[in-house]
Amino acid sequence: MDPYKVWYWVSSIFLAVLIFRPTKKFIFVQRVRKAEKKLKRDLTEEERKNLEKRTIPMTAFIVITFALLFNGIIMDKYYK
Repeated sequence: MDPYKVWYWVSSIFLAVLIFRPTKKFIFVQRVRKAEKKLKRDLTEEERKNLEKRTIPMTAFIVITFALLFNGIIMDKYYK
């Protein structure tokens, strides 16, 4: 396998892992605020846990997509 492809995949996975937690927290806070505004009350702990579980797949999709596109652009610009 081409060393550039190996570096692309390794760096993309590393970037996705690195930005997953802050992105999850950001999306979770935004969803909690929206739900509280819609319901006009504070969410219970159970509702917050449920909302946090539902945030994980969306965050994973966003982070992985961003990491792959970002590394693709950077590697195309500087390594080819």
